[in-house]
Amino acid sequence: MQNKLWDHPVRAGDDLIFSPFQAHQFARSKWPDRKDAHFASAYDAILAALDGRVTPDEARVKFEAALKSAELN
Repeated sequence: MQNKLWDHPVRAGDDLIFSPFQAHQFARSKWPDRKDAHFASAYDAILAALDGRVTPDEARVKFEAALKSAELN
């Protein structure tokens, strides 16, 4: 499992997320019940980043889009 830090944290509600691993934890424990296609895409990208199949930055872009869709940032 890869856990590279992002250059800048992502604000998710009151939390600062610094890596795909932290994004995964946030998605599993703090995400609201409303999960849409943006969430699914971000979650898949986060898992792929942890496995080294996509870059952490690719996961970050999708995570930020999901946060915006869920009105969490």
